[in-house]
Amino acid sequence: TGTRMSVDEVGTDRSRLESWNKDAAIAANEVVRDMGIERKGLVEETLDGYVIPFLDGIWLRAPYLHNGSVPTLRDLLNPVAERPAVFWRGYDVYDKARMGFVTDGDEAKRVGTRHDVSAKGGSNQGHVYGVDIPEQDKEALIEFLKTL
Repeated sequence: TGTRMSVDEVGTDRSRLESWNKDAAIAANEVVRDMGIERKGLVEETLDGYVIPFLDGIWLRAPYLHNGSVPTLRDLLNPVAERPAVFWRGYDVYDKARMGFVTDGDEAKRVGTRHDVSAKGGSNQGHVYGVDIPEQDKEALIEFLKTL
């Protein structure tokens, strides 16, 4: 991991990727230099994909995907059509079985922010690796990921 995978290979929406480009990196680097801060600059190249994150601590990185559009790792192992289309983000009660935060119920709605995957940039498309494995293997994978 830590490598880049093309948007086409992942099958996700391009909104986040397109919000950051070479011109944005150049402008950000100029701001930092103008402030007198010495640091390695942001990469000034056109991006073509997302960096695959490392798996350590993945159990506490919910909601998942680059835009937080899948509430739990268990949901991520389901086909896109079976993933939640609307849920509430921001409730800090953790669901150990599904590996993510609780996203429904009165308290989740009271303290959370509504996420609708049909909104621009909110898609949960793509990322279909593992959706076809047997349920028993999905459960074993979830249990393994809890150990990282």
